[in-house]
Amino acid sequence: MNLEKTLANHRLLKLDANLLGDDYVVGDIHGNTSRLLEQLDEIGFDRTQDRLICVGDLIDRGPESGAAIELLAELWFFSVLGNHEYFMLSGLKYGNSKHKMQWLQNGGEWIASSDPALWPKWFELLCAVPVAIELQHKSGRTYGVVHADFPGYDWQQIHEFGETELEKCLWSRSRFKERSEHEVAGIDAIYHGHSINGTADADKSASDVIQLGNRFYIEPGAYKGARFVIVKLS
Repeated sequence: MNLEKTLANHRLLKLDANLLGDDYVVGDIHGNTSRLLEQLDEIGFDRTQDRLICVGDLIDRGPESGAAIELLAELWFFSVLGNHEYFMLSGLKYGNSKHKMQWLQNGGEWIASSDPALWPKWFELLCAVPVAIELQHKSGRTYGVVHADFPGYDWQQIHEFGETELEKCLWSRSRFKERSEHEVAGIDAIYHGHSINGTADADKSASDVIQLGNRFYIEPGAYKGARFVIVKLS
């Protein structure tokens, strides 16, 4: 199976309401796994009851990319696919030499010091990651998570997206750059990463979120030293 078929087959994961604990979304992790776990401890995140959904880009640019991938094996952790995971799969698993070179030039050089015996496990975990997550909240609201953009005007269009639209979910910044205020029907809110919100710095607060319509961009540039934006859904 090629990568495009993998994307199509794993386009949407639906999560039922978490009746025991709380649900949170977090921006791009980019290999800063220990920092993320420390910040989760600060907010009292309970791994036995709460859930964390990442907007993608688990890997690259930070020191613990392998550990970030292995979070996918935890019952409390979920993520959508980011463009950096796409590069890793396309370049390393599926042998696309152009994507491999682009990946290595954009933070993927950490793979050279990793243990190749771990790669099959990482590939298995990443190939199961969806393009989008739909989360039912115990409040009755429905939330979506997509890495970069949602190239449609109704959430149900995710079921009809072809290769071009699915890749825009991983890559596109057009609506963010346009500051489009349109709302996506059929969903209460969508959370995105990928596009950094202004100038990242270590003092950026967890409330620093850009809202456009019912889409929320929560990537402050953690790999540059900013604190993660972790949003508690309600």
